[in-house]
Amino acid sequence: MAPMGNGELREGTRRAVFLTRPHSARALSRGPRALSPPGTGKVLLFRNDLDPAGRTTAGASWHQATLYLASALRAAGVPVVLSRLSLSRLDETGPRGLAGLGRLLRDQPDISFVGLTLYDSVFEPARRLLRFLASRTDAWLAVGGTMPTLAPQEVFVHLPAAHFVVRGAGEEVLPRLLGILGAAGARAGLRPAQRRALAGLQGILFADRDGIITAGADRVLRVTDLDRSRLDFSLLEKGDVAAGQFWSLSRGCRGGCRFCSSWDKGRFAGKSPQDFAALLSAYGRRLRELYGRWAKVPPAAFGIGFYDDDFLADRDRALALLRLLERSPFFARFLQTGVNSFFRRGALDEGLLAALRPAVFLPKVGDERAAARMGPWLYIGTESFCGAELARLGKGYGAQRVEAAARELSRRGIRQSHHFIVANARTTLEDLLESLVRIVRLRQLCGEPFAVLEPVSQLRSFYPTASYRGLARDGLLSRLELRGTLRLAGFPRFDYPLVEKDVPADPEVRRFCARLAGRTGIDWKAELEGLLLETLILSERLRRAAPARAARLRAAADRFRRYHELAEA
Repeated sequence: MAPMGNGELREGTRRAVFLTRPHSARALSRGPRALSPPGTGKVLLFRNDLDPAGRTTAGASWHQATLYLASALRAAGVPVVLSRLSLSRLDETGPRGLAGLGRLLRDQPDISFVGLTLYDSVFEPARRLLRFLASRTDAWLAVGGTMPTLAPQEVFVHLPAAHFVVRGAGEEVLPRLLGILGAAGARAGLRPAQRRALAGLQGILFADRDGIITAGADRVLRVTDLDRSRLDFSLLEKGDVAAGQFWSLSRGCRGGCRFCSSWDKGRFAGKSPQDFAALLSAYGRRLRELYGRWAKVPPAAFGIGFYDDDFLADRDRALALLRLLERSPFFARFLQTGVNSFFRRGALDEGLLAALRPAVFLPKVGDERAAARMGPWLYIGTESFCGAELARLGKGYGAQRVEAAARELSRRGIRQSHHFIVANARTTLEDLLESLVRIVRLRQLCGEPFAVLEPVSQLRSFYPTASYRGLARDGLLSRLELRGTLRLAGFPRFDYPLVEKDVPADPEVRRFCARLAGRTGIDWKAELEGLLLETLILSERLRRAAPARAARLRAAADRFRRYHELAEA
């Protein structure tokens, strides 16, 4: 990197100086593209580096970002090497994850580029992994994903081992980037023509010891037509398909959730029905290749779970995809969607609800036991059952709309599981009581089709979100539990708090969150009755010290107790 004043400054500090005063560093602006050098080296990707606790869920052996990237690279003739290492179990001493990666690097010495997906929640193990890679390979190191997209400068500064920070979708820019770099690794450096070509790209920050390049770094890369983003099913083996597949065929949703950390918040783009039909055919051909004949394909392999943020966001597209599924040998293991997607012009969308018939979700081969073992058909991002909380979270609907959707889906026999954020930094005891009452009410009104996803979650107001900014504006950042803050001495603008979770101010709510943390099989009626009793006891204890608060608690307990009794009647 070109020296600037004090040539002894650490690399991270020099990056910060560059980003603070761009004219003081030798940066390259965008210029004409150079011809791509001949040949490319191998690219190392991680199949599912964000897999919780290193345990791959059946059907989710690939992170969808990795599958899209690997498919695009292979289409461009770039050889891809895959690692099964998981960041969530990355051990700094190496015996559980890094040792195997070290062996892979020794066996594949011609790897010249490594791509890593990065989120706030795995920043620390990702940093250790990058340091390990820098010590064991000559490859260029790149990070992409949510955290680099929303906070590119902070990631650039705090991950000096990474040469590239890529913002947004990478499947179109990465093959071009590899074409520019060629087969040589980082030690060889870049020729002037290569640096000019890099500067002609978009959505990239780059640094090596010869300089820094900002290639349209203010832009978030998006694929305008997702039909151009292919999925190469020849990458799948029997272990990937035996339990079915999880696909993401759209990006973003049209919601405005304040806690959302997606760079496509408020946007939606999806693969067309025509491309979906082609994908089903290609996947079917791969199953035939793997098993030799249809009779040997496990029934579960025909199941596809859709990880889209909101599969139903585009109504007409969703209806077309559901019709294709119903006419094919395949079935939907589950869909993810939101409450508002069930409504059209303020009323429940009868046409859409009719299309969500059980035939879409039931295996077309196998027996009834296979269907019984399946989980919910719909995962709904409800997040809360309390009106005040729904407004606070920016969900765009109230508790009455939640109940209307849940009851109608249940009447039609559609198994549903509702995401529930049990508390955030502002949750009160009254808010919590209302959510529990409504959950108990819906369980009684809806019966078996209605469920709440367990374990329940607690909100994380990540640094780049509107939720975090709202807490900062109101002086409530003390209600966030942090794992730490990324800092660079002398440059506070690059401080990045690593949020672990929101912490409600109300101690009763905190105790309730702790009691439910990690639990499954929750008896919601018992939890409600216990919390009502605790609320009454607390109101008596506060009667003299805080009479107004005591009266509000007593009124809430009386109100929700009657509501509960009414629901049982």
